[in-house]
Amino acid sequence: MANYVDVLALLFIISSIVGPVTCRGDSTTTSSSSMASDGESFNIQGKVYCDPCRIQFPIKISYPVPSTKVILRCRNRESGVETVKMEGMSDANGMYSLTAKGDHEEEICEVRVTESPDAKCPEIMDDESSARVSLTDKNGVRGKSRMANPIGFMVKDIDPRCKEILAEIGITGI
Repeated sequence: MANYVDVLALLFIISSIVGPVTCRGDSTTTSSSSMASDGESFNIQGKVYCDPCRIQFPIKISYPVPSTKVILRCRNRESGVETVKMEGMSDANGMYSLTAKGDHEEEICEVRVTESPDAKCPEIMDDESSARVSLTDKNGVRGKSRMANPIGFMVKDIDPRCKEILAEIGITGI
């Protein structure tokens, strides 16, 4: 009996911390188009940047790339059929914001850049040209805002400051 009381006490403590537990309903699937009509939406935000060191992650001399077309695409995990495609544009700070309607639990969604508007930074990165985003509230992520990883472009010629800056963060041999 003591174990039962201990378990109940633990459940009470947990529920007081995380709040009430709700059921997600039955396991029937609903198409994206019908889910989009329920008013549910997700706001995807991210940044487009230029990598002056060709290392494919932002550092202190990386800079924003404004006026970049950003494309959100979702596709069905099983069939690969595209279910959502929308475009947006990065602002003067390289930031973008897109609003996707509906829950996309059974889909793979990515934000991608395709062409740089900055002639000094023309090359699409191999590793950072797209970022996956989860557009469902059924995976443990709360809220309707999603922050995508930074995406962007690279310069053709490495900035001379890169060697020193990368050494500061412990990257050598470049």
